[in-house]
Amino acid sequence: MKKLLLTILSLCGMYSYAQYGFGGYGNSENLNSYPSKKDINYAGDGKTYHAMDVYYPKEAKDSYPVIIHIYGSAWSSNNSKGNADLGSVGKAAVEAGYIFVTPNHRSNSDAQWPGQINDIKAVARYLRGNAEELKVDTSFIAISGFSSGGHLATMMGTSRNVENEYTVGSTTMDIEGNIGNFTEFSSSVDAVCDWSGPVILDKVNCGNAMDLNSFITPLFGNCSASQCPDKYALATAVTFIDPSDPPYMIVHGSADAIVAQCQSEMLYDELKKGGVECEYIPTGGQHGVSEDKCPDMISFFNKAREKKAESLHTSIDNINTLKTDIYLDGNKIFLANCGKQSFTIMIVTGSVVSQGFSDDYSIDISHLPSGIYILCLENGAVFKFTK
Repeated sequence: MKKLLLTILSLCGMYSYAQYGFGGYGNSENLNSYPSKKDINYAGDGKTYHAMDVYYPKEAKDSYPVIIHIYGSAWSSNNSKGNADLGSVGKAAVEAGYIFVTPNHRSNSDAQWPGQINDIKAVARYLRGNAEELKVDTSFIAISGFSSGGHLATMMGTSRNVENEYTVGSTTMDIEGNIGNFTEFSSSVDAVCDWSGPVILDKVNCGNAMDLNSFITPLFGNCSASQCPDKYALATAVTFIDPSDPPYMIVHGSADAIVAQCQSEMLYDELKKGGVECEYIPTGGQHGVSEDKCPDMISFFNKAREKKAESLHTSIDNINTLKTDIYLDGNKIFLANCGKQSFTIMIVTGSVVSQGFSDDYSIDISHLPSGIYILCLENGAVFKFTK
């Protein structure tokens, strides 16, 4: 009877969420006029909840920077990629020259936490592992998310330096996971945009909004925050904050009756306290993506991308002196003691000219014309060379 009651409450809650456009359900506009690849299974298991769609700008290029966007559903949907704010966030992304990736992920009835973040990390690894085929510029992968998708996006940002198991109190979880066939690649992201996310789960009822606990507790085996504080901490981005985390942009409406605005205010305060670059844009809107703030998101991502490129260029010579295990010999770059690596080669302006996976601990550059280049490896090593 208790399980039946919870199911009924969940369905009623989802109806209310749909009225407010929760998860992008109210946005029927699609991106069918843009090039796309649909239903790519990023886990290699054929499951619908591990499928993703990839949309491209109309202007053909060899590679594009990426925005991954996660739909909102109160963690209750495992197949809403086709409603992931396509007409707002998606349209802004492709028109600005970004690949727009919308993945499904397991719901709170498919898997307990950290299954959901394991899925999204697998998406980032898949994009890097298939960069050439998907035309992904691996030098910049940003992530965005609405509502529960915002929760997952914020987790992706602060947990990017967390490898495998992490312990809080008496509870240990594998935040990274091993979903898919590209576990040797990084799942890190370069910038984060959170739209109205319930991000601090043990304080989700901080304001006068809907009680979301009936959707949150299934993530932890129906355990409440007071009963399982360690589990909740391991699903909250502020637990993992580090000054090296990527920049954040947070957008939240004061009239939000689903997720209280104080959630975003607390996240902003904690990020600033932890030394993480962060922008907070409060609006007067309800629960939903603010289309008029999509240009702000694009500007934020562009700025983060430019800053990363500038940082790379200003420190390149010093980095070269430290990375003595990388050397050039003729038409090959050898990666002594580096192991097999994914790589990106750029010209000094930051444009990507080649990317892929090293073969037998070396990279063939015979196809490159004469010039000055920058090699970026997945392990963080950077090498400037002249051909």
